[in-house]
Amino acid sequence: MESDFVNILQKLLNGLRTGAHVKVVPVEGKRILRISWLNVVHEPEVFRAIARLVKIHAAKMGYDADAVASVETSGAKYGLALANELGKPYFSIHKAKKLIFQQPVTAEGFSVTESKPVTLHLDKAVASQFRNVFLIDDVRRTSTTINTAADLLNECGAQVTACYVIIDLAFAGHPRPVRVPRDRYHPLFVISSVDDDGRCVVDEGLVPEFL
Repeated sequence: MESDFVNILQKLLNGLRTGAHVKVVPVEGKRILRISWLNVVHEPEVFRAIARLVKIHAAKMGYDADAVASVETSGAKYGLALANELGKPYFSIHKAKKLIFQQPVTAEGFSVTESKPVTLHLDKAVASQFRNVFLIDDVRRTSTTINTAADLLNECGAQVTACYVIIDLAFAGHPRPVRVPRDRYHPLFVISSVDDDGRCVVDEGLVPEFL
C-alpha cells in the first residue's frame, strides 16, 4: 500500500516533468495547461494519493480543521477526497446562488482559467457551523479565486486553517494568495516554467519534497 501510494505520486510528478500528461493551450495570450489527470480523466487512485499526502502533511504541521471546503466545480472533487480521507464534513463554495441557501453571502472575483468574472456564493448558515476549515482548490494562477473564497469564509466566521492547491502555475508570475497566511499555503506541485511541448519544471511543492 505504501509503495503504491508513493508510485502514484512519482508517476504524477514524472508526467508533468516529461510533458506526458500536459498539453499547452494558448488562450488570449495566456498559456493554459491541459493536464490529463487533473482536469480530463479522473482516477480514484489519484484522488486517494493526493488526499493521503495532504493528510500526512496536515498531521505533521499540527493542523486541525472542523471541515473541508472547496470552490466548485473543479476543486470540489479534491475537497471531497480529502474530507473522506480525514473523516470530516465537506461543503462547497458555489459559483451560482442556490435556492436552498438560508443566509446567502456573495463575493466577487475573476477566473483567468475561465476568462470571466466569477461571483462566489456561500450559505452562511452552513459555513458558520465550522470555525476552522481546510480550503482546497485544483489550480492557482492569479490567486483571485482563493483570495475571494477566503474572504467569503471569513465573512461567515470560518478561518482558513490551511489552503492546499494541487497545481500552482507559478510561471504565470502572479503573487501567491494574500488572504491566506504565507506559511499556511501549500501547493502540491509548483510549475515554475513549461515549454511548448508541455515539459514542466517542478522542483517545489509537497510532492517533490515528500519524494
